[in-house]
Amino acid sequence: MPSLRLRHHNDCPRCPVIGAEDIPGEEYYQILSLRFNVTLAKKLSARHDLTRVEPSALSRWLEHARILESHVWHLPASAGHGIMVTLPAGCGMPLIDGNHRAARALRLGEDFFAAVLSEDETHELLRMSMNPAIADHYWKRLLASKPHADDR
Repeated sequence: MPSLRLRHHNDCPRCPVIGAEDIPGEEYYQILSLRFNVTLAKKLSARHDLTRVEPSALSRWLEHARILESHVWHLPASAGHGIMVTLPAGCGMPLIDGNHRAARALRLGEDFFAAVLSEDETHELLRMSMNPAIADHYWKRLLASKPHADDR
């Protein structure tokens, strides 16, 4: 039996599936054992002021992010801002939404802006995005950890 092959815009796996652009779905960003629901993060950050992300910090973050180079150029120039979360104990501020937009801005030498969730909002987001007991477990481990020099 042949399998159904869904086609993406631009034949890019990061672009929407053709014909499914308006179908709502949950999007998640996972870093190590932490899982963030991007849809919920957008709601939590909707009224936040935007903060300019320093290019050097953005560059360091993008060295570790999964970037599909061809997708960077599929995005419209007006694709919008990103969302950053704030981990406790100085453990960093990962960009959970907008990595490809950030890469594009960096390559073009443009400013990139993000809505930044506070530690409390980040903890709340984690508890809503994954099992609350597991989220609390990892949060407590982060609280007890020491930040890496590159996380500042």
